[in-house]
Amino acid sequence: MDFVDVTQHQVLQLIIAGAFGAVIGSFISLITYRLPRGQKVGWVRSQCTDCRGALNFRDLLPIFSWAWWRGKCRMCRVPISKRYPLIEIACAIGAVAITFVYGFTLEALAIVGLWWCIVAIVVTDLEHYIILDEVQIATALFGVLYVYTHEIYWLQPAMAACAGVAVGLALKYGFLYFTNKDGLGMGDVKFLGVAGIWLSDAWNFVPFLFFSGILGIATGLMWRWLHKSERFPFGPALALALLLCVLVPAAPNGFWKLYGVLS
Repeated sequence: MDFVDVTQHQVLQLIIAGAFGAVIGSFISLITYRLPRGQKVGWVRSQCTDCRGALNFRDLLPIFSWAWWRGKCRMCRVPISKRYPLIEIACAIGAVAITFVYGFTLEALAIVGLWWCIVAIVVTDLEHYIILDEVQIATALFGVLYVYTHEIYWLQPAMAACAGVAVGLALKYGFLYFTNKDGLGMGDVKFLGVAGIWLSDAWNFVPFLFFSGILGIATGLMWRWLHKSERFPFGPALALALLLCVLVPAAPNGFWKLYGVLS
């Protein structure tokens, strides 16, 4: 799709994608706050985390409410964390960008869903060192949709998922055996299995793990600089490496070509 070729119909699609993305972002900001703390999501009414005042429609409009009330609670005027509008904006921009490239298709829905799940993974791993099982399941389901749109035989992603879990367990317990330290959490191991669905080919795990390692090194150095801690969340590196492999299929192929040249 070229900018000059964008029609009114396509603009409307992008607006819908952005609005829906912002709403999903609001939901993600909710679950990434509540679930790690053991709080219910369900039909529990949202409230200010400081004054505990119940929030109404005016307070819950994604992005706009935060901007309208100047980043403060309407009732107690205590500043509201920027995490909420940032998550909503990230989800909206991702939905618009992916829809612009892939159109209003099932494939686009699958990839947008992956992006939303990655946002949730990055947030919870950075804040709590965990990847929520609920988000893992959602990522897997979007992966199944992605496989369906590409008409891939189901046995390929199933085998790749098993390979991902096996690799994850080997890395986790191998690192623990040789260093007496935890290298991967079980959330990371589960995500490697979920990633297998998306990669749909066990051979793609080699470049995927390579990219994850590069991103992990960058994350670790930044984390150590900011928090003065050797322990850092590896989930964001895994999630972004998977996104790279999905959005840029040439990246895994380029890795193998480079490997062939160097070897």
